[in-house]
Amino acid sequence: MSVLVAVVMIWFAFGSAWNVRKGKATMRWMQDGLPRVGERTTVRWLGTNSVEMVIQKAKPPFEQVTLVVFLEPRDVPWIWGLTRARGRRDTLIIRAQLCRAPLHELEVLDRASWSGRDALRHMASEQWLVREPVDQSHLPAFYKSDNAVALGDTLLGLARSTGITVLRLSVRRLEPHLQLHMDLPDDSVSAAELFKTLRAVGQRAEASPGGSGDRKVPR
Repeated sequence: MSVLVAVVMIWFAFGSAWNVRKGKATMRWMQDGLPRVGERTTVRWLGTNSVEMVIQKAKPPFEQVTLVVFLEPRDVPWIWGLTRARGRRDTLIIRAQLCRAPLHELEVLDRASWSGRDALRHMASEQWLVREPVDQSHLPAFYKSDNAVALGDTLLGLARSTGITVLRLSVRRLEPHLQLHMDLPDDSVSAAELFKTLRAVGQRAEASPGGSGDRKVPR
């Protein structure tokens, strides 16, 4: 038993240290891009598995932006194994409050991802129309108006142009107005380009075209 306890403690120490190093490396990577969104960032660690960064006074089209580096639970081996088998990976989550609420609502997500499954659970109480993907390069789109589908295609194309893997793209009338979940980018992705593109995505979501709102989903 003492050997098992020692192994678990050693694993916990190495797993925690790994995540802390990865979180710090991600924050360093972000430094080239964050000024494009806002100047003052509040940082706090939520345990060893996630880091939250809040920009209270963001640049238009944002009023506030929250970034969460959501890391695999490497510090607890049995939880890590379980969650990894269910598709959880290191993830960057961006949640933003826009200066003007979008007119439409949409969810574009990867059902196989942790983010996608979590979103689907919360969406179960709502009514959505669904456009299934035509091939593996597309993602299912959940929407409440035809205009929202076109908007989703535009926003997804913009986000992917930076080289990231999008797990969830959400536009909502209520806060957070915009969410973008992605596999944690590596050094091959330019942080400056990513956050520049994020502002473009926010501008298009804020100025979503067509009509005064979504039509009701048929019952």
